[in-house]
Amino acid sequence: MSGVVYYFSATGNSLYAAKVIAKKINAEVVQISYNTEKLYNQNIIGFVYPTFYWGLPEMVATFVKNLNIKGNPYIFAVTTCGLSSGGALGQLNDILIKKGKCLHFGETIRTVANNITKYRIKQKSIQKLVRYENKKANEIAQAVAQKQKNKIPKVGIISRAFYQLYLKQYANSDRGFHITSDCTGCGICQNICSADNIVLKNGKPVFKHQCQNCLACLHWCPKNAIQWKNTTVGKQRYHHPNISYHDLKIKNK
Repeated sequence: MSGVVYYFSATGNSLYAAKVIAKKINAEVVQISYNTEKLYNQNIIGFVYPTFYWGLPEMVATFVKNLNIKGNPYIFAVTTCGLSSGGALGQLNDILIKKGKCLHFGETIRTVANNITKYRIKQKSIQKLVRYENKKANEIAQAVAQKQKNKIPKVGIISRAFYQLYLKQYANSDRGFHITSDCTGCGICQNICSADNIVLKNGKPVFKHQCQNCLACLHWCPKNAIQWKNTTVGKQRYHHPNISYHDLKIKNK
């Protein structure tokens, strides 16, 4: 069985799910970033990604639009989310339908929500949600291994409208970031940015306004030196306990 699981992940929730599924179906795990290496002639193609504003991360949408899918592979998708996935599966299916393909199977996994620009992470819920994700990912892996099919929900009007807010502001959302004096210039933020949006100048990160609004830089900074406006000061950061910085580091950086 030849397969590939493409993933987009900031704090590791989606990568962890992708790894669990890929192991079950003996597939390669490939990161979606600005320099993704595309694989062809696969019998199974999977996409695992977080929900952004009840929809797809822009980079995932663009990647799938440009992906040349040959033959008739079994295609599945998994989206991780804090509360609701909205139209995140339906949007992907719509893109595939325009390419003459479709999602055969789609599922949502509730994970630790990491958008601390909006709310705080509940420490008590982390272990519970991590255990749940592992259980759910294994169940999905079993379904994918059997090439099960299910009905993909359509994108609702409210989901579509909410998602437009993301599309209008994602690239320039980095204008809200500022760097504190705690920054050591370690370069982790630059190396973990899927959008290649951060460059170090004089030992400090500078944002290039091509952001995906994933917050990987904010969560992985070892000194909590990256803040978004005043809303993240003093708030706990998060990354999946079974995923390391090196797991998510962008290739060739």
